[in-house]
Amino acid sequence: MSLVPIFFVFLFSSVLAASRECTGPAQIGSTQELDAIRGCQIFDGSITIQNITSSEDLLNLSQLQKVHGDLVINGNADVSQIVLASLQQVDGSLKFQNNRQLKRLDLTQLTAVQSLEISVQPSLDAIQFPSGLSQIETFTVTDTIASKIEGLVAGKMKDIKIANNIYLKDINLNHLQQVGGVISISANSPNLSLDLSSISSIYQGDFRNLARLIGLNQVHQVTGDISFIGNTFSSLALPNMTQIAGTLTVSDNKQLQNLTVPQLQALGGALSVANNTQLTHVEVPKLQQVDGTVDITGNFEKVDLPSLVDVRGGLNVQTSSSNFSCEDVNKLKGGVTKGHEFTCKSNVSNPKSGVSLNNGTDTNHDGTDSGVDNIQVTWISLISIIISLLIK
Repeated sequence: MSLVPIFFVFLFSSVLAASRECTGPAQIGSTQELDAIRGCQIFDGSITIQNITSSEDLLNLSQLQKVHGDLVINGNADVSQIVLASLQQVDGSLKFQNNRQLKRLDLTQLTAVQSLEISVQPSLDAIQFPSGLSQIETFTVTDTIASKIEGLVAGKMKDIKIANNIYLKDINLNHLQQVGGVISISANSPNLSLDLSSISSIYQGDFRNLARLIGLNQVHQVTGDISFIGNTFSSLALPNMTQIAGTLTVSDNKQLQNLTVPQLQALGGALSVANNTQLTHVEVPKLQQVDGTVDITGNFEKVDLPSLVDVRGGLNVQTSSSNFSCEDVNKLKGGVTKGHEFTCKSNVSNPKSGVSLNNGTDTNHDGTDSGVDNIQVTWISLISIIISLLIK
């Protein structure tokens, strides 16, 4: 037999063996199993690397370029470095979970992934995408010590969750224009600055514990709820927001002095403004319709809702300020508000947020309560229960 056919047989066998090694799903729990895929550039299927026990602290798959499936690296207690320097694309989920010694994550070439999760990495202090992560639907970063997130340049995303990263001071999402699902930022560094300067469309947003919020100027509508809770910025501006299909919540922002929503006309949920202790003026000049309740509590001296003609729920306005008058608010009772409860009070030592489910009404503005209606409802309910027992 000539050497040429033998060479081709050997080459074919090598290619076949390599293709088998680069086809998944692959469950990897040892260094030997990891060695079997180290040479793969393209992997067909999913890879899970979990609980590897090794004297080496380096997990190196530097030749891997594309994964047609998921790549999950989870629970590898001794790994301090993960090198995926050539990885460009993951068709499914890319997850780094509970690798507690991980200090270095090399994603130099990554530009496209369906979902990326980096969670419970208490030693990881940098999250970077040097080539620009431009195609991604879902992005989650929780429980790390990263101080920055750099290189996230996607224009459209579905869901974003960044939480419990206590040293995270800067999130730059200035390329982001559209969030098709939920963006949730909470419990990171108290000095966190969030840049959303290009965003124009949000389905739902939850912003907590921010020191600085850049952007939202171009957002006209929110399809769900939007909330701002426990932040330390002094000013919140939504200058072009005309409609929120859900609830607008602005609460526990202790340094908030200015709230600007000059164009808002309709709320599909509630208006909830509570416990913003330095906010003295609540003004929503063009708001006409609230499908839920109006609940405003705090230390304000003025509430200005001049265009409001339809509130389908109740109303609760309470302030600790003695300079507030309920005169304008009381004009909303009856014709404008449709809910059973209507409360307006000033000079209250402990303003209470929330419109209760009873049928009582209170339009006092001297801080006193009239409990007659509540007593009547209680007696009626008690009599109804006794009658039903006697019939049985």
